[in-house]
Order: sequence, then C-alpha cells, then structure tokens
Amino acid sequence: MKRLLAGALTTALALGGLLVATAAPASAHTPDVRADCESLDVRLWAYAKKGNEVTVVVDGTTVAEERFGRSYEASFELDPTVDHSWSISVDASDDSRFDWSDEGTTTACAPVEGDEVQVGIYLYPKLDAAKPAAWENSGEQELLGTKTLTLSEDELRNDQHWFTELPETTLLDDVDLCLGWGVQQDLLRGGPDEYTMPQNITYPDGSSMDGRLVDWTHQELSDLGVELPAAEDCATPPVPPAEDLDEPVVVVPEAPAPVTVCGADSTSLVAPANTADVTYLVTDAGILATPTEGRIFGDDLAGYTATDDGLLYPVDQLLPTAEECALVPGAIEAVCEADVPYLGYAVALPEGVEAEGDTPLTITFLHPSGGEDYVVTEQPLSGSILWPGASATEPKQWPGYVRNEDGSYTQTEGNFAWTREGVQVLFEVNPSYQTVVDYPPASSECANPPVAPVAAEDVTLVSAGDDDQLASTGATVAGAATFAVLLVAGGALVFWLRRRVQA
Repeated sequence: MKRLLAGALTTALALGGLLVATAAPASAHTPDVRADCESLDVRLWAYAKKGNEVTVVVDGTTVAEERFGRSYEASFELDPTVDHSWSISVDASDDSRFDWSDEGTTTACAPVEGDEVQVGIYLYPKLDAAKPAAWENSGEQELLGTKTLTLSEDELRNDQHWFTELPETTLLDDVDLCLGWGVQQDLLRGGPDEYTMPQNITYPDGSSMDGRLVDWTHQELSDLGVELPAAEDCATPPVPPAEDLDEPVVVVPEAPAPVTVCGADSTSLVAPANTADVTYLVTDAGILATPTEGRIFGDDLAGYTATDDGLLYPVDQLLPTAEECALVPGAIEAVCEADVPYLGYAVALPEGVEAEGDTPLTITFLHPSGGEDYVVTEQPLSGSILWPGASATEPKQWPGYVRNEDGSYTQTEGNFAWTREGVQVLFEVNPSYQTVVDYPPASSECANPPVAPVAAEDVTLVSAGDDDQLASTGATVAGAATFAVLLVAGGALVFWLRRRVQA
C-alpha cells in the first residue's frame, strides 16, 4: 500500500512540473512602457515567435502599427514644450488572454533657465562668387527670418542654436544662384519685445545690434539644403560686342588723414567715408580702398599701393615717424663743478606725448665695444648726474683712474675709462634721443685727479675693474653757474613745447 501511494505521489509531482514548464512561456509576456516630456519608450519581450501585433498612438495619431516576434523595442520623440496623450495595444498571437493595452499622458518639460535671445538669418550676394562666404566678401545683407530661444550662458557658446535650413522665403525665386550667395546668422541677447533686428546690413559698416551681438557665423547656401545649379548651367554667357559694353568709370581714391599722435597704432586710423565710387576699410596693414561696381582705379592712386585685395594705404605712412616722435634735445654737455665732472642735460617730449610722473627719463652711456652700458633711471627731463666713475665725496674719483693707498692716482683702462673719449649717450622716455658727449678736456681742472699724492688715511684701495662701486648716480650740484644755464634752457624748452601743445 505504501509503495502504491509513493508511486501516485511521484506521478502527480511529475505532471505538475510538466504543467508548470508548459505554462511558463505564456505567463512570461512582459510589456514595459516609459513616458516623459521628451519621449515614449516601448519594450515588449517573452512573446510568441511570430504573429504578435503592436499599435502605438500619440495625440490621436497612429505612429506605429507593426508585427513582431519574441520582442519589440521602439522610442518615439515627443515635443517637450507641450503636453501629450498616448495609448499602446498588443494583440498576442498565442492567446487572446495575453492581449494587453495601456494609455497615459505626459506634461511639457519645465522651461530651461536662461536669457531670451534671437537668432537672425541674412542672405547676401558675395562680392566675389569664387571665394567662400565671409564678412569681407559680403554684399548688402537682407533678413530672411528670426527665431527666439531661451538659452543659458553655456548654451550660448555652442552651435546648436543656428538655423539648419532656410525659413520659408520667396527671395530665392528672384535671384540668380549662379552669381554666388552667402548666409550670415547672428545671435544676440534680448527677445523681439526688447529689440528688432535690422532688415538690412551693409558691408563694411556692419551692425553691433546696439551692443547685443554675441556670436555670428557665415555659411554657403548649400550648407542649409539649397540645391545650387550645376557648373555647366552657370557657364559664362558670351561677351557682347565691344561697342555694346559701357566704359568703366575711372575714379581716384581719397587719401586718408594721417595720425599725428605719437605712440598710436592701426586702431587709431580713420578711413575716408564710403562713396558711390569707392569703399574703404581699416585693416591692420592700413586703409584698403575698393572700387564699386562699374568703377576702376586709374594711374592716380593718391598715395595708395596696388595689392591683390585692392589699393592699400600702408599704416606706416599714416603714423608719425620715429624722428617726429623723438625727444627734443636742449643743452647737453659735460660740465665741471669744482673738480668733479657731471653730465648736464635738458630734453623735452614731442607734441602729443605725455610722460608718467616727474622722473620718466632713462640715461644710458653706450659702451663703444659692446660691453656693459652705464644706465641711470628715474631722472627728471632736465638736470645733471655724476659722470660714470666720478665721486663728489671723499675719496674722490675720476673715470679712468684708481686711487692708491698713498693717496696718489694711477691711470687704468677700468673705472669707465671708455666714457672719456666721445661717448654716446642715449636719453629715453618712450621716444628717444641719442647724442655724443665729450668728456671735459685734459686741461680742465676736473678732467684728471691731482698729480700730488693726497693723504690716504681710511682710504680703501679700489681695483681697476670695480666700475659700479666708483659710480655715484643721480647727484645734483646746486648753485653751479653752468648747471643753472642748462636748467634754465631745459625749463624754457619744456615751457615752449607745452605752449605749443596748448596752442
């Protein structure tokens, strides 16, 4: 009896397992739908091998109606700015009890934080059809359309905001595409309630959109999906007989006004006003003049030079020359006070140049053979400095000599001896002036040290190479008649120049 019950139980369990195994695939039909403000995603798996059908409806429109096998996956993009309704139904091929349906709605995405901006798209004829679209190759631009966006600062720096195709326009119906056309797009801050984009923009005047312009780009018409005619369709038409051609008008460009301020560069250039005959453009190289259609330049170029891009008035011919901006020299000479040599000087700034502070002058004794120069900085425009190698305090020193322990002096090639024979002295305050100054002649009482020994108590022997230790810079000797004359002359020079600038 026990064996009979055990056999029956084993049979029942086996049949139960078979039923579970048989039912597993049918019970595993699994639909999965996920929807948000941007997309509707559908995944169906563990269905019969074939014959299943799925239908997807968005906002009352069937967007998919397909047969599928064991699985199905699809994603449907939704307009994130509006709400949507959707429904999905599945007709299972193995049994109607496994049919399934679902429906729901989505809410528009929250608006992106950022500022309102406009993108305007302009069409223009190229000045040279063979060259790429660019600002310098742009004829008069005409606005085709605008769009308003809300962008964050980071989004302003990418290229996702540009038009990818032309707005609906009839403008292309009236243009000859063989002549070459370009497109400019401008991105600016502020919506249409704050600013109205200009209908036309003319090269080279341009438009800053009242300071709102953030970014811009130039494109070919073909970049925006416009089909251009084939090259053979744009073949050059036959040239009419010479008698039917209008003779070009010969024009002369206007010479630009030179800049008179020292220290100016190309950004200070001012181009002549555009006319019906010639357009002008300021570049880093100078002023560029281009004849308008039907005009040519003749032999009279008014100071311009012919280049591949047109006529150029070079920038170096419009800015002041180095000579015009050089320091204006007054009295400059070597002088003596008692038995000590000095360099007395007076210089003034050229018209239009201003110095920073009261001591802008740098004085440099230039070494004649490429050795180390002697430099004194932060000096006034007129005054005096000790001659290199000289000392007005004990123990006194003279250039080209060293003092011995017994108080006598020995001539040497060191201690700035190179300054004794016509040394060049450079004066600099941005503009510069250079002159040759002679050391006082040997007959002068301060040209050389005294011959007789001087007491050498507490005097340190100085070697012939200690140039820097022997120099005392920036000293001024008050009350000396020679310096007084120099200072008066320098003051008069500065006063005259200031009166000239004020006039």
